[in-house]
Amino acid sequence: MTATPPPASPTPSPSPAPTATQTQAPAPPPERAPESVIIRPWPKVVFLYPTFLCASIFFLLSWLGIGKAEGQVGSAVLGNTFMLVLLLNLLVFSFDFSRIKSITIVISIIAIVLAVLWLDTKADLTGYLGKLFGSIDIQANTGFYGFFAAGLGFLLLLVFVNTRFNYYEVNAREILHHHGYLGDIQRWSTEGLEMNKEISDVVEFLLLRSGRLIFQPATSKKAIVLDNVASVNRIEQQVNDLLSVVAVRLNQQPGPG
Repeated sequence: MTATPPPASPTPSPSPAPTATQTQAPAPPPERAPESVIIRPWPKVVFLYPTFLCASIFFLLSWLGIGKAEGQVGSAVLGNTFMLVLLLNLLVFSFDFSRIKSITIVISIIAIVLAVLWLDTKADLTGYLGKLFGSIDIQANTGFYGFFAAGLGFLLLLVFVNTRFNYYEVNAREILHHHGYLGDIQRWSTEGLEMNKEISDVVEFLLLRSGRLIFQPATSKKAIVLDNVASVNRIEQQVNDLLSVVAVRLNQQPGPG
């Protein structure tokens, strides 16, 4: 007898590969230009904030008695450092550090250092300078640092409060100058407005990213000059975005039909 082979099992037909539907993420909506931009010009006293921070920190260190030796009014290290910070900070009020002047000062400092190092090979100049500066002994007690920090902090607080009542607002139609504690407003139209930015002091820009904004309204013969505007590049970009959107809206032409 011949054995009949078992029937072959039917090969399963390959199931069709599922078609993958490519889902695209919706494009993020374009950033909307701000409806208005607030610009606050600051007085120059705000550039003293490094001295305020230094006095506040040194008040705490002096109150804890860090670095104070027996029989001394205060720590000479803190006193010398505080005077150095104060004098360097006052340079902001003394000169306008333009780009060319700043580069000249940096090159001059490098030249002086190289000259001192060269003269040190002929004579012990660095040793003499070290003894000269080491003999400086400026001491201040805890009350000095505390009073200085509190007084300067109070002035900065008054300036901050004043900027809440004296500021400029740029919107799609006009520039508004809010001033006075009773809410006085002065207006200029933005039609034909010209805006310029100036960064004339490198040190002020490094401290607060500040600069000057100049607005020239077409309806006014006098320019609006705003000094010491913090984050001036960001403010300029926001105003440009706002005014560009307004210009696009004004330049739109109705289509056919």
